[in-house]
Amino acid sequence: MPVKIENLTTRPVLLRLNSGQTLHLAPRTISAEVFDMEVENNPKVQKLQNRCVIDLHASGVKKERLSAGAEKAKYTKGKK
Repeated sequence: MPVKIENLTTRPVLLRLNSGQTLHLAPRTISAEVFDMEVENNPKVQKLQNRCVIDLHASGVKKERLSAGAEKAKYTKGKK
């Protein structure tokens, strides 16, 4: 089931996914849908979630707080 990742802080967040891709989250934005296998058993995601830096939302939930004109997070391929 796809999930969306929300940045709860006022600072940018860089998040390495299980596939090796890097997710760039601008302050107070929600990412595009990513597969749940990208974030499950990922220690970085768990650490940021425990510190209330990010929040995971199921894709079926319509709880987005995107401001007008906000850009979605972008992916970049990186080395593992």
